[in-house]
Amino acid sequence: MTSSILLDRDGNVATLTLNRPEKMNALNADMWRGLAERLREISADTGLRCVVLRGVGPHFAAGADLAEFAALRATTAAAESYGAMMLEALWGLRDLPQPTIACISGNCLGAGLELAAMCDLRVAADDARFGVPIQRVGITMPYPELAALVDLVGRAVMLEILLEGQVHDAAWALMRGLVGRVVPAAELPAAVGETVVRITAGSPLSHRNHKKFTQRCLSKTAVSETELRDSYRAVESADYREGIAAFLEKRRAAFTGQ
Repeated sequence: MTSSILLDRDGNVATLTLNRPEKMNALNADMWRGLAERLREISADTGLRCVVLRGVGPHFAAGADLAEFAALRATTAAAESYGAMMLEALWGLRDLPQPTIACISGNCLGAGLELAAMCDLRVAADDARFGVPIQRVGITMPYPELAALVDLVGRAVMLEILLEGQVHDAAWALMRGLVGRVVPAAELPAAVGETVVRITAGSPLSHRNHKKFTQRCLSKTAVSETELRDSYRAVESADYREGIAAFLEKRRAAFTGQ
């Protein structure tokens, strides 16, 4: 397993760390493959209830490692193959059953911003910087990655990001919906920790369903009768019975995710 992607567990919380600080955590092929493998491991771990994604050092991720592009993305076929490798990690993060939080400090650029966008929640330090300055090197963001970002912030904001190629501060990112919260840099770990506590206090079944259903809401096809029925089925779950009982008994619920 690659040491450029670290996975730590603390009880029911996992922390995924981009570990290439000498390159500001710029993502290379080794990291994309390592991420995909770690995410498969996390997805299969039913004991985990929350995942935090962060970078080692002062930066989240400074984008893709352009140094390897000449060798690995020199033709259309090669670029498509490299893109498929990226998507395995990006979609793996997006589709985790557990809630995910991007803990963002410093540079969050290009591929790093794409990774952060795949998380359910994004908490940024006030020193964080955001952008996708790929127009400076003539790269085009392909449809799958582009569509995910357009879903998040809309076409107008994505065109502002891509056409101007600027790097923006955290206040700009907050105004445009790239992040949900900005806190002083010194308070970032505590703010993320408090978010983790709120998430893990809730029902894992409820979280899994809400992740699945909100993703389904992005589809332009109508919800089927079976899907509609499934959205009401949680009332037959153990988590629902426990939640109601805990409320009536004025105690904290002990959810199992069942």
